[in-house]
Amino acid sequence: MPVTKSEKNTAQTVRPERVRGWFEKIAYWFNLVAVAALLLMFAVMVVDILSAKILNMPIVATVDLASVLALVVASFGVSRTILAGRHIEVEFIVTLFPRGVRKVFNAFASFLSLAFFVLIVWRSILYANSLVETGESSLTAHIPMAPFAYGIAIACIPAVLIYAHQTYRDTKEVR
Repeated sequence: MPVTKSEKNTAQTVRPERVRGWFEKIAYWFNLVAVAALLLMFAVMVVDILSAKILNMPIVATVDLASVLALVVASFGVSRTILAGRHIEVEFIVTLFPRGVRKVFNAFASFLSLAFFVLIVWRSILYANSLVETGESSLTAHIPMAPFAYGIAIACIPAVLIYAHQTYRDTKEVR
């Protein structure tokens, strides 16, 4: 049975809901990393408090561990935050604009967000490379910092993809 032109176009194009599903899956797994880091940070703090109060022996590297784990929580939770619409937006002014201006403004805002996260990925990789060269580590626990800078870059890649898709959609809507 021959394939019609509309069936070919449907088969070749990726539906937006399918792309959104991919982003949801990636964000879900990255969010699991963030939740695990948050739980580990909670456990480290509880153990430190208990050991300091009961045994009079606080954990020396608690601040280093908590700082590094907070970095993991913040960076790996960003893509899920974007998809859930829980990031900071100032929409009360934009709603006053005419519909055409709102579309252009949304496309521009999406592009700026995309550029911002591309910049974060790029600069995080450069920063991580410099940390590898210098061998920088945390003060008390001597945790190498370079893997965490690379982690920021990796964690922001889904945000880049999400905003690239959103910029494409918003730009298409302006036309």
